[in-house]
Amino acid sequence: MSTKSSLVVSLVSALLLASTSPFFAEEKMSYTVGPEDVLEISVWQHPELDKVVTVRPDGKISFSLIGDVDTTGLTPAELDKVITKRLSEYVQNPEVTVIVTGIRSGQIIVLGQVVTSGAYPMGERTTVLEAIAKAGGYTERAALRSVTVTRKSEAKNPKVIKVDLKKVIVEGDKSKDVILEPGDVVYMPEKKSAWDIFDRYFIRGILPITGFVVLIDRLTKD
Repeated sequence: MSTKSSLVVSLVSALLLASTSPFFAEEKMSYTVGPEDVLEISVWQHPELDKVVTVRPDGKISFSLIGDVDTTGLTPAELDKVITKRLSEYVQNPEVTVIVTGIRSGQIIVLGQVVTSGAYPMGERTTVLEAIAKAGGYTERAALRSVTVTRKSEAKNPKVIKVDLKKVIVEGDKSKDVILEPGDVVYMPEKKSAWDIFDRYFIRGILPITGFVVLIDRLTKD
C-alpha cells in the first residue's frame, strides 16, 4: 500500500472514531441485582426507613418492617415494586426508590450487535467470546474485528481493550480472546456498510475516491 493510501486510511479511521457516540447512551438494557451488590433504598417522607444494604450470597436483603426480600433475577425497578407492595401493608402509599451504588457481583454487561443485550453472570473464567454466547450470539451486522471491553481502572478514565474476534473464531487464535473481570462491559459494534461510508465521507467531499476505495477494501474483510 502506498504512503498516500496509508495516510488516507489513517485519516478515515480517526474520523470514524470521532463520529462514534458513547454506546451506553444508545443501548437499552437492564441490570440484574446480584450478590454483594450495594443498594441504597429510600422511602419518600420516611427517612427513618432509608437504608443502605448489601445483597447476601443467597440473593436476599433485609429491610425495615418487611424482613427478608429475595432479589434473585430482579432489576432495581422490579425490586422497587416488590418492596413497595410489601411495605404498603405498614406504610400508606409508600414511594420507594432503589439505587445500585456498588456493583460487586460477578456479572458482565454485553451490549451492541448481540441477540439479547443485558447483564450476565460470570463463571470462574469467562472470555469475550463466551460472554457473547451468553447473550445469544452475535448478529449478521456485527463488526467482529472491532469488539471492545470497557473496564474500570484506578485512573480517572476506564480502560478500553480492543478485541479482534475474527481472529479468535476464524483463525482459532485464543490469545486474542480476552478473559473478563467482574463489571466489564463488552460492546459488539455494528459493521459499517459501504453506502454509509460513501454517503458520509465521499459524497460530502471529505474523502477523495482513492481513499474511499481503500476504505471499502478494509470493510469487506471484516
